[in-house]
Amino acid sequence: MAIRSLRVLSTYLGRGATRRPAANVNQTLRITLAPKSDVTPSDKPPVRIYLGTESAQFRAERAFVWSIERVRDPARTYEIHLMKDLAGFERRLWLTGFTNYRFAIPDLAGREGRAIYNDADQIYLRDPAELFDLPMGDKGVLSINDRDTSVMLIDCERMAEMWNDESARNTKNRDLESRMRAAELWGAIDGGWNARDAEYDPHRSHLIHYTTIHTQPWRPQPRDYVYGANPASDIWNRIEGEADAAGFELFTAAAPTSGFTDIKDEELETPSATGRRADWRRLIADVAAVSGEPDCCYVGLEQPSGLATALGVDSGRLVQMCPSDLADRSATTAADVVLVDGLAAFPDLDMPWLLDALLARARRAVAVTVHLDERAERSAPADPDWWYQQLAAAGRRFPDRHWRLIVVQANRLRPDTVFRWSGGRLLREQPRTWVLQHFKTGHRSQAEGLADALDWPHDAKQIKGSTPGLLAALAAARVGLGTFGALRDLKSPWPEVVIASGWAPTLVARWIQRHSRAATRLILLGRRGGRVGEAEDVAVVCQHFNLPPHPRQLETVLPPCKAQADRLASARQRWPDLYPDASGPKVAFLVGGDSAIHALDAETAASFGADIQSQVDTAGGGLAVLTSRRTRSAAADALRNSLGREACFVPWGNYTDADNPYLGYLASADIVVVTGESESMLAEAVATEKPVYIAPLPPQGRVGLRRRLADWVVRQANTDRYNARGSKRPQQGLQYLCARIVDRRWLLPRRDMYALHNALIEAGVARMIDTELVAWQPPPWQETERLAGRIRALLVNAETAPEAGSDADSTTRLATNG
Repeated sequence: MAIRSLRVLSTYLGRGATRRPAANVNQTLRITLAPKSDVTPSDKPPVRIYLGTESAQFRAERAFVWSIERVRDPARTYEIHLMKDLAGFERRLWLTGFTNYRFAIPDLAGREGRAIYNDADQIYLRDPAELFDLPMGDKGVLSINDRDTSVMLIDCERMAEMWNDESARNTKNRDLESRMRAAELWGAIDGGWNARDAEYDPHRSHLIHYTTIHTQPWRPQPRDYVYGANPASDIWNRIEGEADAAGFELFTAAAPTSGFTDIKDEELETPSATGRRADWRRLIADVAAVSGEPDCCYVGLEQPSGLATALGVDSGRLVQMCPSDLADRSATTAADVVLVDGLAAFPDLDMPWLLDALLARARRAVAVTVHLDERAERSAPADPDWWYQQLAAAGRRFPDRHWRLIVVQANRLRPDTVFRWSGGRLLREQPRTWVLQHFKTGHRSQAEGLADALDWPHDAKQIKGSTPGLLAALAAARVGLGTFGALRDLKSPWPEVVIASGWAPTLVARWIQRHSRAATRLILLGRRGGRVGEAEDVAVVCQHFNLPPHPRQLETVLPPCKAQADRLASARQRWPDLYPDASGPKVAFLVGGDSAIHALDAETAASFGADIQSQVDTAGGGLAVLTSRRTRSAAADALRNSLGREACFVPWGNYTDADNPYLGYLASADIVVVTGESESMLAEAVATEKPVYIAPLPPQGRVGLRRRLADWVVRQANTDRYNARGSKRPQQGLQYLCARIVDRRWLLPRRDMYALHNALIEAGVARMIDTELVAWQPPPWQETERLAGRIRALLVNAETAPEAGSDADSTTRLATNG
């Protein structure tokens, strides 16, 4: 009940009510899929489908209709009625914005004929006409069971006295279902017409219902849920991708909603300049730095002459369009940069084609500013996340455009809140990049290794000082006390990309992003640093971290590292004679130390040292042992004492990059042995493409209080509750709280190091240490290079998109609307 209670409270307090538009719609909005032009129309009645939906489900609505288009009878008519924001319903206690609409369908359908009801979170795999034509006998409702009304075939005439507009507004949904059962009006249909999540069977399922709200692949309400994986997510994503490729939209410039055509430009208010001009000037300057002074198009209501002066551009390079002009298919105005305001006044269902039209007219970049003033008559939600999701979805349809979004949310008793995002393609193919260097060797190696693989021009920025000092510097900067400490040397001009690994560098990266007005995109690595949230940044995490999934999160087996071929070759030349003379293999033993769940004590260290020294002696080789920052002094001493006189012992120290022989030992080694608790050391060992042996550390004898607390939180986050129908309940209460803690990276799941070791062994690049060190040839390991390619594809390598200046409505249109 936590989510629902918070919604109700925020409604009464005023903030949050307009995350849903006002309930002021008096009829459904119909989408008609007419018979295809190349077939003889069927004489069967139209298949009437009533879709319960809300603004947050705009991606689901589109995928639902497209799923029907894929499988429908081309000779038949399909009428899809969108039920959203209907007047007269009290929605504050509803978990979704359409809970009781289904019971008004008999009246909405004129109390005659049949109708199918569907929730928006469903997709058809077979023609819904098969469901529509099923024999009903003396029943008024068919569904998979008498307590599940999420997919129904309804006899509207038979159900009209019991389910109608009045009863739907004034009676609880469970009471209406109970009345149906008592009147013996319910009948069963095949369960394949409502396969819920994991129930999907490719041979039996006719419809997939993504009923577990917190695993819906399109993530409609990120403020309310922490989304997990869904077993059928690939099917939904494929259907949305097909709709994108076909250029399919529910409404278009040629056929907008009636709400759009009713709006007059002269009745619209000119938005204030708050949160707009400075951001627009920044975008214009960024584009100019890449391609020279840009042509600009302003879509809004302000006079362009004054705006040109404010933006510092020549008035001859700034043309104006009114928002309603976007529906004019003959208008072909195009510009390098399109600047937009005033969209908040238009209906939410028109927003996808409006944004498509804007992106189609931009040769390089679009900046959209939205002012949310919580007016009751608004027909689009006053929710910053909804606006981000709209522009992110449009950006995927135009992957070669750069976009920026500024959302200004009005506050009653304090200054307005400004939200900023940037997305799409970066303006440069070789973006200016900062690499944040941390005192922790593993974090630094990951960030530097990825920067090398990306091969973008980059500067290293040292994150100096202790963690408390860094937190103090960030807090002081937050309240306007200036920059000092680790932030002192970080100044404009800000980079286009920041690469950071670990918790502390990530805090600095987010500070840079705020100061760049979100123009800087982040690549965040590691367990604690890699949270993306609702943004177009990129997170890189390892599979064995067991973290919640995210569309912008890239999972790898090992983290990136700086032990790449060119660095190793350079190190080999810099330090050619590190190992003792020997006829056998040169062996490097990389030693980690204590972690939250593993321990390296003196006894274990001495045992490892003696065993490896014996094996090296048997092979007639030379041994070098390198400890790390986490190796406790007692373990290091025991390890040193266990080695032979000829072995090299290299204790950890604060080396500079120029003086650190670490890569030299890796480059010259023939065999590498590494303790198994550190994925960073394993990554560096495997990157050498030499035989790697894993020496696993034993678990800690006693796990600390923080680890025990984290384990409990993770269990609660992953413990689902079920309702009487056997469906998972929406994530709420303790489960939601714990899931949000994990999502925020405050407490984390245990790293599954055994899964990592097994993955490396199965890939043939590592073996567990045994009684003999032998050489073999592992297969090439190029995960960092593949990761760099995936990041380039997300940030700079765009696929073919519509020509700049072409009307977005020229794409395939499959629906006529009324």
